[in-house]
Amino acid sequence: MFVSVVYAFLGWLVAYTARVALRPSVDRYRSPGVRTPQTLRSAKHWHAAHRRVARPLHRTGILLAAASPLPVILGVAFGDPPVIAAVLVLAVLVVPYLLYLGHLADRAAAAVDAER
Repeated sequence: MFVSVVYAFLGWLVAYTARVALRPSVDRYRSPGVRTPQTLRSAKHWHAAHRRVARPLHRTGILLAAASPLPVILGVAFGDPPVIAAVLVLAVLVVPYLLYLGHLADRAAAAVDAER
């Protein structure tokens, strides 16, 4: 049960981050978002990066929150080992994808300098 609550909270946090990072008045030093040296260079870099990844980041958060009951359902149906498998599968799939989105955001921020 605890794992499901954690995944639901992380899903909400990822979706919230996608929304908040796009606000024009966002303080990029204090708010959540993709924080790389490129994205922190200026507000223009920050917004370019987060415009690039906002939609996939929001969808990932919703998907993570929607999949949060999966460990409990598998645990009830099959016992504890599927719960461990569900946690590992979600961690193996979600974390690399979030890192990939961070890479895309960093590239989008770097492209701001190339436009000048």
